[in-house]
Amino acid sequence: MSEFDETDLARIEVATRLFAAWSSGDLDAPRAYLTEDPVLWDSVGGLKEGWEAIREYFGHGLERYPDLALVPTGEFWARPDGLALQWEMSASVVDDSMGAEHVGKTWKVPGLSFLVFDGMRVSAEYDYHDKGARQRSLEP
Repeated sequence: MSEFDETDLARIEVATRLFAAWSSGDLDAPRAYLTEDPVLWDSVGGLKEGWEAIREYFGHGLERYPDLALVPTGEFWARPDGLALQWEMSASVVDDSMGAEHVGKTWKVPGLSFLVFDGMRVSAEYDYHDKGARQRSLEP
């Protein structure tokens, strides 16, 4: 970790809470950390503009993976408009969509996000991860 100023540290706290909200299983928990008209771009799911579109996308993910978790790994980088952070996404396989032999197993995927802030709320989140990594993480 590099040296951070007070704003950076406050934003790291917001980012940590936002990712805890994404991991909570509560469809509306992330809303508190986002601006009125947030944007989410995901390398797998594409662009979602506005809370309702983000909520719908997130809800689809929770339906498929009820124990979905996005956990920061502790690596943060700051610049004047926001933060970048590394994380690990994981969830249990609850159906045979990834192969019947994987039901009950947990997949894990590394990722990186860039968060753009407006004050202490996130106005945009850009998430980068490899869709194929879920399946690969289940293979021996």
